[in-house]
Amino acid sequence: MATTTYKCPSCGAGIHYKPALKKFKCDYCLSEYTEDEFEKQNPDEGKEHSNFQSYTCHSCGANVVTDETTTATFCYYCHNPVILSGRLEGDFRPKKMIPFSIDKKKAQESFLKWAGNKKFVPKDFTSSSQLEKITGVYLPYWWVDTKAQINYVGEGRNIRVWRVGDREYTETKKYQIIRKGEIDLKNVGEIAFTKINQSLINGILPFRENEAVDFSMPYLSGFFAEQYNITKEEVEPMIEDQINRYYDYLVNGLVNGYDRINTINKGIDIKEEEWNYTLLPAWILTYNYNGKTYVFAVNGQTGKSYGELPLSNQRLAKAFSAIFGVTFLALMVGGFFIW
Repeated sequence: MATTTYKCPSCGAGIHYKPALKKFKCDYCLSEYTEDEFEKQNPDEGKEHSNFQSYTCHSCGANVVTDETTTATFCYYCHNPVILSGRLEGDFRPKKMIPFSIDKKKAQESFLKWAGNKKFVPKDFTSSSQLEKITGVYLPYWWVDTKAQINYVGEGRNIRVWRVGDREYTETKKYQIIRKGEIDLKNVGEIAFTKINQSLINGILPFRENEAVDFSMPYLSGFFAEQYNITKEEVEPMIEDQINRYYDYLVNGLVNGYDRINTINKGIDIKEEEWNYTLLPAWILTYNYNGKTYVFAVNGQTGKSYGELPLSNQRLAKAFSAIFGVTFLALMVGGFFIW
């Protein structure tokens, strides 16, 4: 398996992309580079290649095996960033990506703000050792740009009822409704990865899609990245469902002012589609408690947080005992004065 390690052009150490700086920075000589500057510094010399199914770390020589979908990772021993560039070729090479804007420190702060004031979580849930486990991961998505022709035909009715003396009158006016036009949808997306909970990722949406850039491999340096394992053919029905729901929403906004509407024809004809394999940034933290794994996520671009909290049975029991004790004492004191 081909691998790539990005090296600092100045000193040769492993180099990372720093979201807070929006630059690549070497932690050893402190050199900083923009993407253009980094690529211009003899790109073929700025990375090292090897060919192993399990890669050999160029920094410490350790032999490390990754999951089959991992495209960017670290050496488990020296934490040197390594990109498995052989897994980013052909159909598996992304077209777009959104680089990280939230660094690890801000992700940890977001986690503490979210979980720190909860009363019944286990004590070690917010410990420093737990916070260190938070990991920056690029998650694979399928984005689709579509142009579709809409053709809506319906009948609208406005009904007026009034009375004159003992007689009731009803007036019904009918209108033919025709709505035709073209809709242009950008970045209709579905996650392309089965190893993470869909509701968790939905909880940190949306991303600022207008900030997406063309895929550039150096942005992966210093983060984990996953390869898609859901094909575009598998997500196509879900994408079409999203488009149809948006179409219904759009038409409902255009067809109003009637008491009743009868739809005669509702058609949507997709004229053009462009699929973009895209990587989106997220900070992921997992926690195992009583045999269950809890996952917390932070949007790596916006900082939005979402997750499920574990509840400590011991803390709940203490709280229940305290409440029961206070209530029992109040009843006893109240009973004493009554008697």
